[in-house]
Amino acid sequence: MITVDQGGTTRMIRRDDVTYVQAQGDYARLHTADASYLIRVPLADLEQQWAEAGFIRTHRSYLVALKHVQSMKLTADKPSVSVAGAGLPISRRHLPTVREKLEATRIRPQA
Repeated sequence: MITVDQGGTTRMIRRDDVTYVQAQGDYARLHTADASYLIRVPLADLEQQWAEAGFIRTHRSYLVALKHVQSMKLTADKPSVSVAGAGLPISRRHLPTVREKLEATRIRPQA
């Protein structure tokens, strides 16, 4: 659970409900199917803490939950992933890791 203060109310957000996280300076915006929430935690800290939970960095500004990735476009100029209807960029630096992680989830026939 993640606690989020919102207008004097503290909400509890399940990490499983977070589809992706967007960096906003020293803050991070958690995106869920219902809403988005701003927390005062740098994206790099979330990346370290949530790596074992299936979140990967796709860009310097985005952390994505692998289980919410709907598709990946590998065009030469702008690779991207589709998460909860949002097209998020994949940087050249992070592209090999993203490919590797998504390939690992592919089902293959047994020999």
